[in-house]
Amino acid sequence: MTGISLNLPEDLSNSLADLAKTNGQTASYLAMDVLRDYIEHKKTLTAQIELAVKEAGQGKFATNDQVAAIRARRWSMNPG
Repeated sequence: MTGISLNLPEDLSNSLADLAKTNGQTASYLAMDVLRDYIEHKKTLTAQIELAVKEAGQGKFATNDQVAAIRARRWSMNPG
């Protein structure tokens, strides 16, 4: 395993330490877990964007009905 050093603002460092303690983890383990999730999310998002750009370049766009259906689903899951 490779080491890394981070300088964190005091409030973030304290929050990390508190959350790690609450969950019975070390701050290092929690930070590693968060970074792993963040990196995976970014990789997935980047792949989705690249695919969307490729499809747009091919003239493939969502229809108005498809966009309306997505909006309806999203708004019904997040009222307000």
